[in-house]
Order: sequence, then structure tokens, then C-alpha cells
Amino acid sequence: MIVDPYRRNPVPPVVALLQADERPAGFRIVDELGRQWEPDELVPDVRVWGSYDTVHELVARGVGEALCWNNEEIRWRHARLDRDGWKNRSSDVSVLKLPLPEEPADTLRALAGWRDWLAGYGASPTGTTGSAAWSLLRATLEERLWTTQPKRCLPPIPWTLGGRQELGPSGRGSFEGELEQWDMPAAYAHELGHLHYGGFWSSSDELPRRQRDGEFWSAAGRPVFARARVLVPGLPYGPLPRRPRKRITGMAAAFLGAEYPVGGRMQGVWCWQELELAQALGCRVERVLELWVHFSAGQPFLPWWEAVEQGRSMRGVAGALAKTTGNALWGRFCMDSTGGVRTIRGRRRGRLEQRPVVTHGGIPAAHDLAETVSGRIRARLGAAIYRAGGGLVSAHTDGVWIDADRAELPLGDWRRKGRARRLDLLDPQVLRYWPRRPHELEPFHVFAGMPAEQAPRVFEGLWREQGYRPVFEFGRAPTAVGAPA
Repeated sequence: MIVDPYRRNPVPPVVALLQADERPAGFRIVDELGRQWEPDELVPDVRVWGSYDTVHELVARGVGEALCWNNEEIRWRHARLDRDGWKNRSSDVSVLKLPLPEEPADTLRALAGWRDWLAGYGASPTGTTGSAAWSLLRATLEERLWTTQPKRCLPPIPWTLGGRQELGPSGRGSFEGELEQWDMPAAYAHELGHLHYGGFWSSSDELPRRQRDGEFWSAAGRPVFARARVLVPGLPYGPLPRRPRKRITGMAAAFLGAEYPVGGRMQGVWCWQELELAQALGCRVERVLELWVHFSAGQPFLPWWEAVEQGRSMRGVAGALAKTTGNALWGRFCMDSTGGVRTIRGRRRGRLEQRPVVTHGGIPAAHDLAETVSGRIRARLGAAIYRAGGGLVSAHTDGVWIDADRAELPLGDWRRKGRARRLDLLDPQVLRYWPRRPHELEPFHVFAGMPAEQAPRVFEGLWREQGYRPVFEFGRAPTAVGAPA
């Protein structure tokens, strides 16, 4: 993959918002200047966004259709305009998966603030936060960026594993006490921003004989991968992921995750930080079979990261959009034509239907880059999991929930993001919690892939299916941690 800086910076668009209403059409589009637009009248210099909940509601009512990625709506249009596939048009609405203000004017101000932040660096929001992240990268690159070079020396990483998920030793259930959420702020964006990359890979045979040591190159800040044979004792949690023989795609990839075996011998390819964690936890690296080291004198993503840091300091939804933009760039490097399922969802003859979208080509992935970042984050999360010990409630990607009375706090650049007096856990990505704040009676729901307005009802149904009491029957939370009623 080659990423070039802009030769001519894009012109920032006028921002507009899709709103559901009671008109016969079922919706309206209003821009930041107060103008109302019909979809067929939209021009290229006006870009429209809509909330995930609004688009989901419109499609369910049979208004328009949506382009979905792994079963989640990412774009919407008012009618079926293409017989086959989905050709991007000026009338398309990009979907935002963020809680937006109730007042449309406040949302438009936030979108304008996000647009102005990007424009300050010569970038432009053209649709999704992923495309905005790509625009910001091109606007801040100082020279051409080469990835996956040279191919003959690349570490054998056919796809990116992504983040780790773990349940604590008590498993699913209700938890009470001094519950705390800790995370690594902007973990993926920060790691990417400070990465030395953009040069070339060298395998073991090309390294100097006296310097075929992964620890030496890792300490020098180089990305390092190793194929190694490792003996893993009977630990509570495995430190090293086992890469599936066949790639898992779609929603299954989000919820199944990778396996982390214990009590046996493993052989695989891991980044050096993961092997360091394994050794620190008592695993024995029996042999390093092959080594790959990336050599680059520069940090090409550092100007991009500095721009993201400035955007993250904005308040409200504009700042949240900047954070999402920063988080999205890593995902662009691990996306390829086999990594997700595209469908078009719409109502036909009274039934909600989906039809597949055949993808052709697209931007190639840079799995060596993406896996370097995610492997390092997995290693840091693994260290936090072990420090938490019996006080671990759950872990997911870049954060943990712990019982602070029984867990050691994470070391390094971690922050306490929240506190709760009670947490109901079904999965690291499916939970609800009651913040430890005065007069906070309603729980917050975390439910991957579920519209925010539907999450409480769907969670309650799943909670009942598992044999737990529904929330409205609680006089007080159960005292048995992790046990059904």
C-alpha cells in the first residue's frame, strides 16, 4: 500500500443532518445554514450525516435502505437507486454511532466544529469517521508512506487479530462493590502515532549475525515479530493468542475473539512485546525459529497524532467525533475485501430483507502495521489482566473492569475512566452498570452492535434468559457475586 500526501487539499463541505419526522416522506434534511434539502437536490459540497438510531428506525419503517458492514448500518439513502451494488452518491447519508444531542441545532454545531478542526489541518470529512481519519493522515503526511515492503520479507500475518476479550474468574453475573473501569487513553491512536514505520522489513537471514536478537531490536524501538516455540504452564489466563486456521469474519469476529491456550506447547508468530509478557508470566521460549525486524528512521504518523490530540481536547460531541476519528485509522489498515460482510438492508413487500454486495478491489490492507499496533496493546492488556488477579471482572481491547478492593491497579499509562456500585455482565461487550454517583438511578448500557435505544430492552431479555432477575424486580442487588438468582 502507498499513501501519498495531498497535492491539493479538499474543500470542506457544508454539513447537514438527517432527521426523522412525521412528514409523508418520513424524514427531512437540514444543513448548518438552515436550508432544507430534498435528497435528489443535494450537491457534492453538502455532506449529510445521521444518527445510527435514526437510520435504523427509518429502515425498519420501510423508508429508504442502508448499506451495512458486518450487519451494522454505515450509510443510508432515501430510495433504491442501483439495481446491483451500491454506488456512492451525493444524496447518501453517513451514519454516526455516537449519542447525539436532542436538539438538531446542537448536532449541526458539533458537526461543523468537527469539520473545522479537520479543515484546520487541510483535511475534510467526506463521510464516515474512517474516511475522515484517512483524509487527516494524507493532510499531515510529510512524504509518501510505504507499507508492507518488501513483500518477500514480510512477517507471515494473513490478517489482523485485533483486541483481546476476557471474562474474570467469576464469569458472567451481577457484581457489587468498589467497581472501577480503567483504560489506556487513545490506545490504538497513541501507539500508531508514535510508531517507527515506513521503511522495510528484514528477516533473520538479512540481519547481522551478532544482532539476531529480538530483544535488542525491540529495545531500539523497532517493530519486531518472531516465529517461536513456547511452553505455556497452567496459568489462569494464556498470554499468547492462537491464530485461527481460517479467518473469522462478520459479527462472529467481534464476539468470539481469539483463543489463549494454557498448559501446553505453542508455535506461532507474535510481536515481541507479547513474547516478553509470556516470559514474564513464567512461559519458556524454547526456540525462536525466525525473526522479522522493521527498519525506519521516521515516525510518519506523529503529525497525524498531534492533530488528533488537539481534536480530542474539544468539548462535547465535536470532541467525541475527533476521538472516533483517531480510533478509526488503525481499522483502515486492517480492512480488506475478505475482512467483512457488506449487505444492503431495506423493506421489500412488507418484509425487512438483506441482499449481498459484491466488493471488488479496494485499498489493500497493511496487516504488518495493524498487527504491530494491536499486538502491543494486547500485551499491555494481558499485563493488566494478571495484575487484577481474582479482582478482574472483565477485559476488552484497551480497558478492564475490576473490583478495586481485590485487584492490583494497572501499571503505566492507564486512567480510571469510571466507577460503579453495581455491574451486570453477560459478555465483555455486553453489560450494564450503575455509576457510583449520587442520585444516579438508571444504568448505562454497553452493547456492541445494538442501537442505543434498543439496548436496554434487548439486554433485559438476555438477562432473563440466563436466569437472572430482571432489573425492575431488584429490591437490592444480589449479594452473591457472579451467581444467578
